[in-house]
Amino acid sequence: MNYSQKRNFLIDFCYYGVLLITTAVGVKVLWKYLSPFVIAFLVAYLLKPTVNKINVYTKIRRSVCAVICVGVFYTVAITVIIFTGAQLVMTAQNIFFALPDYYAQEILPVIENAVKCVQNALVRIDPGIMDVAEEYASLFTEKAASAISDISVSALGRISAVVTVVPGIFIRVMFTVVASFFISVDYYNITCFIARQLNTRQLGVLYEAEIYARSTVVRYIRSYSLILFITFCEISLGLKIMGISYPLLTRSLIAVFDILPAVGTGGIIIPWGIIKLFMGDIPLGIGMLTLYLVITVVRNIVEPQVLGESVGLHPVAALMGMALGGKLIGVAGVFGVPVFMVVLKQLNDSGKIKLYK
Repeated sequence: MNYSQKRNFLIDFCYYGVLLITTAVGVKVLWKYLSPFVIAFLVAYLLKPTVNKINVYTKIRRSVCAVICVGVFYTVAITVIIFTGAQLVMTAQNIFFALPDYYAQEILPVIENAVKCVQNALVRIDPGIMDVAEEYASLFTEKAASAISDISVSALGRISAVVTVVPGIFIRVMFTVVASFFISVDYYNITCFIARQLNTRQLGVLYEAEIYARSTVVRYIRSYSLILFITFCEISLGLKIMGISYPLLTRSLIAVFDILPAVGTGGIIIPWGIIKLFMGDIPLGIGMLTLYLVITVVRNIVEPQVLGESVGLHPVAALMGMALGGKLIGVAGVFGVPVFMVVLKQLNDSGKIKLYK
């Protein structure tokens, strides 16, 4: 590689590096303000077939059909979210409120018995260290009780702080709902306006991107349904082996938690296992932690493979897209960025655009 080639390589590298960083920062900043309108457009797009069918069959004006469909959609969605959120908040409050009492009644006696066993063993080795052992044992139990109390108070404070963000969430939801009404009513006027700003080639690319995005989302739903089913089977089998019987709904909810990047099954199984260990149920505690390890390993192996094979994206690229999307725009990015990458890849493969060789 001569000097000219090196210079061109460095220029290209810096150019695309700056472009990538600028795009990432722009997406992270703009998503905060534009997300209500992006969500509103997606809702209008998803409801478009239903609105059109109602309009054809009932002969009611399309604008009226759009208002009805959007209203019903958000009524159902908001009701489900409020009911589910309220149940989760109340359950979490009850759990953390009862945590200090549960520690004092269930966990502390186990710790005291364990400490006594250690003290007896140390006394047999050296009777002179009995006072030191008792001092450290007392200090340990005090620190453990203080830690449990701090966790409980901190968790209750954070749960209560959720109320303070409700006004901001309400405003964003109202923006999204109102924007959905307007976009759904004037959907074809808006899309025709956008189409008039593009040339024939750009319209062709946009049309192909829409087709690829639809098919990719369908394949993603199938892929994650398979991943959820695998996780559900692992949880059911693991609990059965450990002799624990839980309703189908409970096992299903634990499996669904595995989809959430910030929570995962570890948000349920790890505390469950640790509590069992403190209560002295060592086999069940180790079993729970082992079950979490198995689920995590299988998920990390299966997810990139399933997604890569179903949507035609390399597992490493799928994993990178999920990590980048989650870092930039949260849960929506975990699912949205890989879909965007698949669309770009398919457009490149079909020759509509040229991003790489």
